[in-house]
Amino acid sequence: MQSVERIVKILSSFSLEESRLSLDDLTKKSGLPKATVYRIAEALCKEHVLKKDSQTPTYRIGIKLFELGSLYLSSMKLKDVAFAEMEKLHLQTGETIHMGILDGTEVVSIEGFESFKSLHTKLYIGKRAPLYCTAVGKAILAFLPEADREGLIDTLDLIPQTSKTITDKAKLREELERIRSRGTAFDKGENEDGIACVGAPIFDSSGVVVASISISGPIFRMEEEVMKKYSDLLKKVVSRISSALGHGLQQ
Repeated sequence: MQSVERIVKILSSFSLEESRLSLDDLTKKSGLPKATVYRIAEALCKEHVLKKDSQTPTYRIGIKLFELGSLYLSSMKLKDVAFAEMEKLHLQTGETIHMGILDGTEVVSIEGFESFKSLHTKLYIGKRAPLYCTAVGKAILAFLPEADREGLIDTLDLIPQTSKTITDKAKLREELERIRSRGTAFDKGENEDGIACVGAPIFDSSGVVVASISISGPIFRMEEEVMKKYSDLLKKVVSRISSALGHGLQQ
């Protein structure tokens, strides 16, 4: 905690008015020992959180913080844009609607609507789930740039959640290829017994997949025809959300 607090103090020293600070400036503003400030600042430069000017002995905010800030703004805008579309989808299907974003090797729930039917899947905002065996996870994983996708697959530990979970990486790659071809991901009891989902990706203005949305319900209600119907419906919904985020405007 002490290290985190020190890092925050150093980063909080920067402002719009003072975007470039020397080591002495950072030491004075943070109230930390100069040697500590230097050590942390140099470490942050290696992680691209800070950038050291090659011409003058000053530091400024690095690209990594910009990327993280952009992700935050994107997720906030994403929820605002997607909310109404998700609500319509919820009313059309009566099933649980869930939106997730990528975080490491997992997908995190950030928005959704729980089904009003007596028997339904529960929705927990903030819940984490595996990428490789959920519709929301596979929909994101399938559409990541190839290098990012392969890097994630290499690090994944395909632990079986049910008897239907894909636990072979070659088979997972084949599944992701089918998802890219179809445009939607299916989960038929892979993550939870008796639960089926269909998910589709959302893209931002740069064409990067930033989230996914799924429709989920008891497997007895999610028959083949229903899954196909929901798949077609979901592709239209995510297309509208992606367009609202600027996807396709520069293509």
